[in-house]
Amino acid sequence: MKKILIVDDELTSLISLRKVLEESGYDVTTVANGEGALRKFDSEKFNVLVTDLIMPGIDGIELTKRAIELDPEIIIILITAYGSIKTAIDVMSFGAYSYLTKPVDHEELLLTINRGIDYASLKKENIMLKQELEKSDNSSEFLTENKKIKEILHDAALVAQSDSVVLIVGDDGTGKEHLARFIHVHSNRKDHKFISINCASIPKILLESELFGHEKGAFDGATEMHKGYFEAAENGTIYLDEISALDPMMQVKLLEVLENRSFQRMGSNKAIPTGARIIVSSSRDLRSLAEEGKFNKDLYYKLDVFEFKMPSLKDRPEDVMLYFQKFLKEFSGRNKKPIKEVSAEVKKALINHPWPGNVAELKNVSERMAILAKDGIITADLLPSSIMRREEVLEILPTKDFNENKHALIKNFETIFIKKYLKLNNGNVTATAREINFHPVTLRQKISKLGINPREFKR
Repeated sequence: MKKILIVDDELTSLISLRKVLEESGYDVTTVANGEGALRKFDSEKFNVLVTDLIMPGIDGIELTKRAIELDPEIIIILITAYGSIKTAIDVMSFGAYSYLTKPVDHEELLLTINRGIDYASLKKENIMLKQELEKSDNSSEFLTENKKIKEILHDAALVAQSDSVVLIVGDDGTGKEHLARFIHVHSNRKDHKFISINCASIPKILLESELFGHEKGAFDGATEMHKGYFEAAENGTIYLDEISALDPMMQVKLLEVLENRSFQRMGSNKAIPTGARIIVSSSRDLRSLAEEGKFNKDLYYKLDVFEFKMPSLKDRPEDVMLYFQKFLKEFSGRNKKPIKEVSAEVKKALINHPWPGNVAELKNVSERMAILAKDGIITADLLPSSIMRREEVLEILPTKDFNENKHALIKNFETIFIKKYLKLNNGNVTATAREINFHPVTLRQKISKLGINPREFKR
């Protein structure tokens, strides 16, 4: 929950603003003067400071200067009377984010706070990324022993030296954004911003403003000029994930950016040049979409200069344990539970699993097992049921002609399978039925037919 400090010597204003912000889900602290605000900074960290400009004692100008000295990341929003707007604008040169005039419009306040928080998050992310890149050996960003991935990285490092647009395709979780960052780091833009936008996660009605910005008055609620991601990127890299989610109008606008190397803010006819490199990705086949008329053909051909197809994790079995060990180390360190050993059964199960969720799924499994591990040992009983079931099938499948002993093999499989889940569920037939998607009555009949005694598994 984001924390906001409100400073105002008018009690009615404090009460009103606090009510609005708390109803919007913020953690709000109020004080009546600048001196009280500075004391709060000694014991708490705030995301946003909303302060009246004119106050007795330490006023909004002095408070802004001292707050930024104490916390350079804080977002400061000034509240001022109409006649003091020039002063508020001058204070923004000290580091304040924005200002609002009295009486404060509550919707405008919430919009300004949300944008300020987004701005601070983006700024922090880019600073952290730059620091990480400066510390790391960029050639080892990808953990891989896979020949195809190594070929992709070789070609991507060469493409990085150009300014050409890049298209990255592949299933969710295959590392498309990771490759985009790799290209950025190996380019002459590495000291500039890398901005990642998921086109499917931003409402279509807001996406144009987020990408290209807008002028004051461009639409209802546009109370101030807003710079979009293309403007913020400057000479860095813009990464547009799930490009197929763009609606037809936005596809045309992106095509214009690629052709003219410029864009227009909403509500303006002025072309703003952009030096940003554009990398896009998609988990859908853009060529097929273009042929079906579901994606702008001209845009597709403009994007398809250099295309990289990221293989799924199931096609990179040699990389599974590399990532698993990496994630185990990360989560065991975070939870202060060192991992000493991974059983052979677990290794076999992980390598044989098809990983429909790719690296993201493997990361979740790693976190689960790191947390549940006892005595620092990763054992097969910690595996999720979906992985255990597949491994059981692989162990029981015959190496010879299936038809020779199919009835015995099926009975053997059912017995082992049901016993394993009865053991996991402490002999509880109803819980076992729920986990393996059986009706409890059907499972009880099956257990009786196979001669299994659930009581054996009660602990």
